[in-house]
Amino acid sequence: MKSCFAVSLSPYFFFFFFKTFSTGLAIKPGSYYCPNTTLFTPNSTYQSNLDALLSSLAFAASNSTNGFANATAGQNSPDQVYGLFLCNGDLGAVMCSDCVAAGTREILERCPNQRVSGIWYDECMLRNVTDVTLFMELLNSTLDDVATRASTGGSWKKVAVAQRDLTSSLKLYSFAQCTPDLRASDCDTCLQYGIDGLPSGNQGGGVLTPSCRVRYEFYPFYDASALRAPPPPPPAPAPPPPAPMTGPT
Repeated sequence: MKSCFAVSLSPYFFFFFFKTFSTGLAIKPGSYYCPNTTLFTPNSTYQSNLDALLSSLAFAASNSTNGFANATAGQNSPDQVYGLFLCNGDLGAVMCSDCVAAGTREILERCPNQRVSGIWYDECMLRNVTDVTLFMELLNSTLDDVATRASTGGSWKKVAVAQRDLTSSLKLYSFAQCTPDLRASDCDTCLQYGIDGLPSGNQGGGVLTPSCRVRYEFYPFYDASALRAPPPPPPAPAPPPPAPMTGPT
């Protein structure tokens, strides 16, 4: 049995876990990532929020029917922690719960007191980031940017993409597109409607309407090279020379 488990928090704190399951839970550590770039103080408000978040996710996993849940602990930045988990669709509830519980324990042992950290096993992944405010600011500014550029794209293609770094190893990918027959103002209105309709706190999402679409993910889902403008048309041929003047003989 295979699983995939993901927890996503803010741009500065993230975990990855991969594990393989057969008849039982096989916990064999793989590679882990602890860059020591940002630490939190032991017994601090941040640690209390982190512990509460991980406990909340582990509890949610034991009661989840679709292998997904999100949670937030703490009220204010920089101590607020937000996260989610996602298990593979073929993983049963018990194995998903075991994966989440094991991952939340292991990351604290491998990378103690670190806001940026990661662990990889075979197939189960957990990711966390902590500053929700900074993440939402980056997401909103990026979506506004692609909406503006798409709406002013002219009559050939009204489309724009963007890639932004959340951490040294986590990137945000955004996409916006309108049908080319829309006026710039109507395209922008449509895209802003889509942005407002995006699900809050999810690890990616998108909105489709009859005239536009907007989407963001933490993995590349578009081919940027195919979105370049076509080459300009060749110059028109030179006009033929004027006919020679003729007069009476």
